[in-house]
Amino acid sequence: VHELVRWSGLDQLPSGSRVLDVGCGIGGSARILARDYGLNVLGISISPAQVERATQLTPSGLSCRFQVMDALDLQLPDQSFDAVWSVEAGPHMPNKQRYADELLRVMRPGGLLAVADWNRRDPSDGGMTRTERWVMRQLLNQWAHPEFASIKGFRQNLDNSVHPRGEIVTGDWTQATLPSWIDSIMEGIRRPWAVLSLGPKAVLQGLRETPTLLLMHWAFATGLMQFGVFRISKD
Repeated sequence: VHELVRWSGLDQLPSGSRVLDVGCGIGGSARILARDYGLNVLGISISPAQVERATQLTPSGLSCRFQVMDALDLQLPDQSFDAVWSVEAGPHMPNKQRYADELLRVMRPGGLLAVADWNRRDPSDGGMTRTERWVMRQLLNQWAHPEFASIKGFRQNLDNSVHPRGEIVTGDWTQATLPSWIDSIMEGIRRPWAVLSLGPKAVLQGLRETPTLLLMHWAFATGLMQFGVFRISKD
């Protein structure tokens, strides 16, 4: 989170600037943006359970709040945020162009966009082998993602948006983030009580997730997947 904040320039925003966290999950990024950077954050998720949990985890007095909302149909005015932030939400979006359009629509002139995502290798950089096609199908099915965009593809979505935008800058953070997949598994081994305390259902879910995490590590290590980052300073 802190690396993306610095890379995208959100750390230069004045205290109290309004930030929209699109696909906020249970609010981890939103709380960091509010607590460490003095930003006023609205986190949105399509999941009522996530919004409820995010609200429970957020200390009173912290300048972040959460609402149930569809990222492809944001019920928010045009140009109403100083920055828009979205981390690992893109794979859930069935319409990548609509996702890009909505991110840019609610950003004020001169505002900032920061996106980090799981991206597939672009078809122009090589088609998938039979093994890669099987892995890709598993990754999409196991986590119910409609599709992964490529870095080139989502950059094109931003570029094609009907809403004004500034210069698009992209980066590939695959190598920097690659250890996180195995570390996610190791965390359960290092702190088993944290998993066990959540009950049998959570333990079973964790065991079911492990093969998918290993497949994700393989996909990122071999170039099938990339960790893409995107930033824009809006005109």
